[in-house]
Amino acid sequence: MVGSVLLVGGEPMQTAPQVVKFGDLPPSGFIRKLTILSAAGVFLDGYDLSIISVALVLLIPQLHPSALSVGYVGAAAVAGMFFGALVLGNLTDRVGRRKMYLLDLLFFVVFAILAALAQNIWELIAFRFLLGIGLGADYPISSTITAEFSPILRRGRNLVLTIGGFTMGALVSYVVALALLNTGPDAWRFMLATGAIPAIVVIFLRRSIPESPRWLMQTGDSQGAVRIASTMASNAGYALDKDNPGLGSAPSGGGSVHLGDLKRLFRRDLLRLTIFASVTWMLFDIGNYATIVFTPTLLDKIKGSTLTGSVLVSGGVEIVGLIGIAVTFLLVDKVGRKPIQVVGFGILVIAFIALGFISNPGFLLLAIFFVVVLFADQGPGITTYLYAGEIFPTSVRASGHGVATATSRIGAFLGIVALPVFVSSVGLRPALITFGVADLIALALTVWLAPEPKATELRNEGVASARA
Repeated sequence: MVGSVLLVGGEPMQTAPQVVKFGDLPPSGFIRKLTILSAAGVFLDGYDLSIISVALVLLIPQLHPSALSVGYVGAAAVAGMFFGALVLGNLTDRVGRRKMYLLDLLFFVVFAILAALAQNIWELIAFRFLLGIGLGADYPISSTITAEFSPILRRGRNLVLTIGGFTMGALVSYVVALALLNTGPDAWRFMLATGAIPAIVVIFLRRSIPESPRWLMQTGDSQGAVRIASTMASNAGYALDKDNPGLGSAPSGGGSVHLGDLKRLFRRDLLRLTIFASVTWMLFDIGNYATIVFTPTLLDKIKGSTLTGSVLVSGGVEIVGLIGIAVTFLLVDKVGRKPIQVVGFGILVIAFIALGFISNPGFLLLAIFFVVVLFADQGPGITTYLYAGEIFPTSVRASGHGVATATSRIGAFLGIVALPVFVSSVGLRPALITFGVADLIALALTVWLAPEPKATELRNEGVASARA
């Protein structure tokens, strides 16, 4: 109950607003706006990595790349994401969430345009690598700032919406690709350039987002942290509990914790979490990114399939993925993250291995592929992102997510580069079976190492624990 009106002597009197901790605030317009703006950054990742899959088919006759360089084009942005997540994720812990939230997408804007103007295959690879730096940075930044502002009981849903932006971006990219498909030999250039438009809009709108009060508390700025949290509580009709605001403990002695200390992630109490978040995500992305980037190429190999038909089917896959996201959205704060990840990996193991043993691809290939994408989005495609944003302490939360994201890009890079080599040398089936084995290992690691962050407060620490 926020407050009530009592009648005293016939006159109304407003009672004091309910006092709450920061994490117990209800969903608000600000939280919804923040979640949408964070999802928009991930949207650009899904948009770019999907539209390049269509552009690849169109640029091959024009730039005449080798089979290996085709893989490099698909993987260049993913390689850039490795460095962006690792370096700029760590910088987010050191200089603050808000600064990096505003700056990271500038990489995307500049290099999306330059990639569209590339004159040869190596220029395209270089510009897409630099573009990927901005995309990679946005993963830990968006996840961290969304997790730190979200109410405890809605944090999972907000993070699902954030990573769900990837699938929405992929779907929109196929719609745009269809619209540009018959615009001439430079259609692929138009496709690559279009991503800069939403990125510019997102940068402008993110200016209204304040610094995370949880991060401010870790820097020793308790007054600034409480001020922002109090404003949010007041706007929602509540009063912040000033004695116990729920922002973590301010560092002792008026100093700050060792923000962004990467060695902290590999000390005893966090090492298991670092291994779990990084390796399971990496194993998932080996198959996930390969199938995303080369979906139209794979479908184009099916007898009777046209490029337009392949793009339409690819868009249909993303619609199925949205169903998976909706299911996860409804379940994540009820059943938890671990059961969803376990079931998702189990389905992926069965689907990929079964797909690998099909000798005559056709309708059955498409049907199973739809199932793979559905459960990829419903399960580990979402929960690996959630885990990386929730299980690390505030002082290294973005760094932890950055390490996990960077490690996952290794898997993505291997999948993207390996797939065209597999297809051209020994065929598609052995690659798909390999993806299934990778998911099987990830399933075992999840059962063994995964915690359950559902309905728990984000971890914070003071100077003593940061140095432990």
